[in-house]
Amino acid sequence: MNTASRTPTQQQEGRRTPWRLSRPWRTTAVSIHVIASVGWLGVHGSMLALTASTLAAPEFIPAAYTAAGALSSMLVLPLSAMALVSGLVLAIGTPWGLFRYYWVAAKLALTTLLFLGSNFSIGAEVRAVATAVAMEGATAVTPLDQTRTVGALAVSFCVIVIVTLLSTVKPFGRIRRRSRAAR
Repeated sequence: MNTASRTPTQQQEGRRTPWRLSRPWRTTAVSIHVIASVGWLGVHGSMLALTASTLAAPEFIPAAYTAAGALSSMLVLPLSAMALVSGLVLAIGTPWGLFRYYWVAAKLALTTLLFLGSNFSIGAEVRAVATAVAMEGATAVTPLDQTRTVGALAVSFCVIVIVTLLSTVKPFGRIRRRSRAAR
């Protein structure tokens, strides 16, 4: 255990304290988390704008889906993984904890769902449509495909915004522990 995170009284009494990130490491982790999260939000917003533009102007389908597919294949996985891992490090290494506050638990649940959905559902769909457009042209995309893709990206974009708001507003307070008598 790192004794730097203990107070002198706790060291003398031999009490265990939870592991905490030192100030420089916490600052680094927060910076990584913010950069990854904002990048992930930006990539989803860009993919949403690109795919939504094809609803009004079908002539943009080849360029828009090619660009959205490139964003999905190059940036979504690294940014979403960095946001999730750095969030876990911050939750474990700071007094917020993983399950001490409702907003942290909600953020963890939503980020995990977004990570899975972004990489295994929405991203895969965008890449599949981009591949179909590259091979068969704009006719490979039906209006239903376009609407479904735009809808999924809009939902994921809104959830990322909600996760961002959770970290800035910090609503709901602490999770109450049941008393030993109630167990």
